[in-house]
Amino acid sequence: MKNKAEKILFLLLLTCSSCSSIYRFSVDVQEPALITIPVSAQNVLILNNTVTQPKNYGIERIFNGQTIPSDYPLTLDSTVWAAIEEISAVFDESNFFNSVAFYREPVRADTEWFTVSELSPELQSEFYDAEDFDALLVIERLMFSINEKIKTIKTGSFTSEPTASVELKVEGIITCSMYYYEKEKPLITFSISDSLFIKSTVINDSLILLSRVPEIALDILSRNLGYRAANRFIPSWETSERLLFTNFNPRMQEATSYAADSQWAIAESIWIAEFAKKTKPTDKAKIAFNLAITNEMRDNFEQALEWAKKAKEYFKNANQDKYQDEIEFSDKYISELERRIQNNHLLDLQWGKE
Repeated sequence: MKNKAEKILFLLLLTCSSCSSIYRFSVDVQEPALITIPVSAQNVLILNNTVTQPKNYGIERIFNGQTIPSDYPLTLDSTVWAAIEEISAVFDESNFFNSVAFYREPVRADTEWFTVSELSPELQSEFYDAEDFDALLVIERLMFSINEKIKTIKTGSFTSEPTASVELKVEGIITCSMYYYEKEKPLITFSISDSLFIKSTVINDSLILLSRVPEIALDILSRNLGYRAANRFIPSWETSERLLFTNFNPRMQEATSYAADSQWAIAESIWIAEFAKKTKPTDKAKIAFNLAITNEMRDNFEQALEWAKKAKEYFKNANQDKYQDEIEFSDKYISELERRIQNNHLLDLQWGKE
């Protein structure tokens, strides 16, 4: 029995030694900003060029089946300032601009709340010269649609605190323009929409139901819109998954250990030596894929793309049907590398590296 068990264990070890496993890890990839502005646009002034929408426009509020009278209006004046504060905070934290400020008074004095009004060249010059600003981010319009339904809840007890159910849906849209001191017309004008839904039970207090709850929702949505608007100008970071092929070969394990410790140059030298020794297409394919990852981690994107294409070809030469999953995965990685190469050209432009 002992000899038989030892033979089975030996066969299992032999089988496992020829197996291939995968080491997965995460990598942070910088994505270019959705909007590219001149790199010299470093000192930004944010302006409120909106006109507050009428208090009852787009607002529907029902209390126990009855329309809430207009003498309970919502305060909408502060919403644009909440959005501007959020934009300013995001710009400050990003370190993408040298300085950021906002003008604390509305620019417009008319009542055409639905229209977008471009800044005159004379007004632009005033703001550019104020503190040597070279870019103006202008909030052109901020509008909301509000639907609130309130229903009191009968508790059946005199000792219980009266409550009410609230269903509140707020939809908003913000329109922004970015001006640059060398151009009279905006570089870009864009709009972003978002919504917020609240369903809750609260104290049956008219101040909370008719003012506090909807105004908190408006503030949150305004800041969300400001956050999204600001991030259109700032490169972001996304987490992606990468993998390495490894097995029980001591050198392959050693290279993977160095890679796991971010010592990519040492891992690369080991994999290059192993690649030269191997003769089987599958072995070469997996090492070539590892070398692609290694070069990507060292920002050698063109070399990474070459190795990824070699990996795909070796998988195809080994057995196109058997390694179809690996071929498709290699294809996706090749596309990702091509996208990263394009994005890096744009990132260099946005960061002023070219």
